[in-house]
Amino acid sequence: MKKTVKILFSVGFTICLLMGIWYLIEQSTIKDDTNSETQIEKVLQIHKGKFAFCGASGAIPTGKTITVQGRQFREGCAICPVLDGPSIANLAMYGEDGTWGEFNVKENPQTPDGTENTVWSFFWFFDSTDVVPQFNPETKEWEMMHPKNRKFKIDFSADSTSMSNMFAMPGVIFDTTETGIVLAKCYGPLNEAAVPLREAMNVKKGWYSVTAAKQGFPYPVGTPIPVIDSYQNK
Repeated sequence: MKKTVKILFSVGFTICLLMGIWYLIEQSTIKDDTNSETQIEKVLQIHKGKFAFCGASGAIPTGKTITVQGRQFREGCAICPVLDGPSIANLAMYGEDGTWGEFNVKENPQTPDGTENTVWSFFWFFDSTDVVPQFNPETKEWEMMHPKNRKFKIDFSADSTSMSNMFAMPGVIFDTTETGIVLAKCYGPLNEAAVPLREAMNVKKGWYSVTAAKQGFPYPVGTPIPVIDSYQNK
């Protein structure tokens, strides 16, 4: 029963969050476009199986570029634990990166290449009551820990106050720790927003982002919290 309630809460939380942000975007960017699709349920889908949880990870620039939904960004690599369970996918995500190559969630919804050697970095909400694999900078080991969600102000003057987006990005499984934690290298854009779902967009200095990555991690994987005015000059 508790597990069912947790799943329903996580799905509801995610949909409400994305709908709220999407509403702000629509209000600030759409004038008289009556044909514009605004129902995010058309692209969000519950995924069952393995996925990479990147919400508590940071990212390192690869020196390459990644094209997301037609727009180019700097590419980052995040090492993320692989979990098995429900997650939320974005079927509108597609692109091509300098490390992985072409990717398309709608065409390959289970894994990026259809094999068990790869994994999508989908989204799932975890709070401080959960225990998930995370890298502990004090011990330099991957451990089961309670995630601590925090918000930070985006400022490109430092890597730790910049951000990365790993929502629905391709990953390659490369290692398993002695304690059984499976790890994947996931590749996504630096300083790009996870929403809107169908259109890639640069994040702006001064926005706030939510992450579970530890303070000081470079390019923490996050979800920006924009304000209406931020989208008027995207």
